[in-house]
Parts: sequence; structure tokens; C-alpha cells
Amino acid sequence: MSKPYKTVSVCGCGWLGLALAENLANNGFDVTGSKRTDIAAAALSEYGIQGVVYDIYDENAQDEKAALFSNDVFVANIPPGRRTFERETFVTAMKNLVDRAKAGGTKQFVFISTTSVYGGAKGEIVESTVCEPDTESGKAHNEIERYVLTQFPEGGVVLRFSGLVGDTRHPAKHMAGRAGIAGGKDPVNLIHREDCIQAISAIIHQQCGGETFHLSAFEHPSRSEFYRWAAGAMGLVEPEFIEDGGEGKWISPDYTVKHLGLRLRYPSPYDMPLPELG
Repeated sequence: MSKPYKTVSVCGCGWLGLALAENLANNGFDVTGSKRTDIAAAALSEYGIQGVVYDIYDENAQDEKAALFSNDVFVANIPPGRRTFERETFVTAMKNLVDRAKAGGTKQFVFISTTSVYGGAKGEIVESTVCEPDTESGKAHNEIERYVLTQFPEGGVVLRFSGLVGDTRHPAKHMAGRAGIAGGKDPVNLIHREDCIQAISAIIHQQCGGETFHLSAFEHPSRSEFYRWAAGAMGLVEPEFIEDGGEGKWISPDYTVKHLGLRLRYPSPYDMPLPELG
């Protein structure tokens, strides 16, 4: 292993990125983080993070953004906007981001992706499972993944997360009270934010490169069973599912957990704390 990485850029300090950046700063890294407004970027200093204003769609980004692209590690955590998502525009902007990081001397580029790149695959999914995305977001992420690993053949890492849970975020909140939800027997694939941060930290510390990982909890209860339980436990109206499916995909975390030496804090969706409702 070469000289330990000391400086990290987290591009996209939102729900996951901010928690990650704060964790890295608390563990001795010099961290630069990006937000899209001056006020939000300035507020990052409260967490020990150097804030930079950056928007991937800003083609006129000036040199003051250079701090974001001159660190040892670059973590790209930028989900596409759900309301205004245009695949080609997003892919082009992200490729430009990769190019800027490479030109700035980044040694390790970590791209936070999604298990939606597997599309409608069924059964056990491992990291080598062929990607056949069937959504615009999945297709975009798959193209960006390939670009990252091409541009950073020795220092590029793709990390695909399944459904994200943590703090106030939980999918059961959005299913409560709904009826006729298809795929009740399909498996649940969730991962807690704390375990996501643990995985990213391990990738940085171990200086992984040229690798593709994905992460989910070990247990995969049925959607009907789990989301009815979660809604009830939160005092919400239980959703009603159509008890069909059962052959959906389930993400195996075995390789990533073993390779990175992880011990998941939340190995089952039932272990993940439910958000308190105000």
C-alpha cells in the first residue's frame, strides 16, 4: 500500500454525503465538501468541512472550485434529480466531473451508484451479475460506472447501494395507507446509512481500486411482511400488498463485506431504527 490518503473531497453533501464528510473529518481527514449555494457551503464549516459551491451542471465553474479536485480521494455522491432528470445531460455532466478530478490529480475516485443497474434481474445478485438496467436512472449510472473504471483503471471504485435507510428516511413512510401494491412477495433490499459510511471509509483506508462493490443488509424479508410491520410499528396505517412476485432480486453483500472486512451494524432491516414521527 502506498502513502495513506489524507485529503478527501465529497461532492454532494446531502443526506448521505454530509454524514460521510463529517465522519471522515472526525477521523483525521482533511475534507472538502460541495453544496450548490453559498450559504449551504459556508455552513459545512460547522462540521469541520471546507465548503465549496459546486453544481455539476455549471459549465462556467471557476478556478476557486479547484480545491474540490486536488485531493487524494474524490467521492462522487450525486443522485440525479427526480423531477428534472435527463439522462444524457446527467451523464455528460458526471463524465466532465470525472475528467476534472483526473486532471486535478485525484488518486482514488469513488462513485456512489445504485443496485438499480441490475434492472429486472431475479434471484441472488452478486457483483459480477450482468447489468441490464431498465430505467433511465439505472442506464445513466451504468454508463457512468464504466466511464469511472476506464478513466481510473487503478483507482476507480464503483459502490452500488440498495435502498437507503437512516435518520428520518424510511420507505415505509411513503407506503403507509396505500392499497394494491404489487410484488408483495418480492424481497426487500435495504442498507443503513451508517453501514454505507463504514463501507466507503474502508474503501478509502484500504486504497481499493479497479473494483465494483455493492451493499445490502443480509436479510431480505418480503415487502408485504416488512413494510406492514414497519408501518404498524410507527403507528401508521399498514399498506396492503398484492401477494404476487417472490422471484425478485436479492442483493448478496457477502463479497463486499468479506473483501472490505465489514461487520454490518444493521444486518437485518428489522434491526434498523425506525424514524420517530413528529
